[in-house]
Amino acid sequence: MSSTRRNLLKAGLAASALPSAVAGCATTGGAAGSGPFKATWASLIAGYSTPDWFRDAKLGLWAHWGPQCVPEFGDWYGRQMYIQGNPYYDHHLANYGHPSETG
Repeated sequence: MSSTRRNLLKAGLAASALPSAVAGCATTGGAAGSGPFKATWASLIAGYSTPDWFRDAKLGLWAHWGPQCVPEFGDWYGRQMYIQGNPYYDHHLANYGHPSETG
């Protein structure tokens, strides 16, 4: 690493942040307080019920699968297959024909 002003400033900034980070770790409290559960599976099973809002929750997944995924040639295929000189264009031309006819 060369000795530049930027590197010197970075090192100084990192060195000045280190004592506060170490002090923050040293001032944390002891063990967590006791709660309604013990460290056993039986405690979790017996003492927990799923909240009503969670039972009604829906899980949404968004998948970007469509006709542009058929060539399996990469992302943005549907856009780049029209740009002449682009590898996507060349691939489309070789496998499916000209985009004006098959795009």
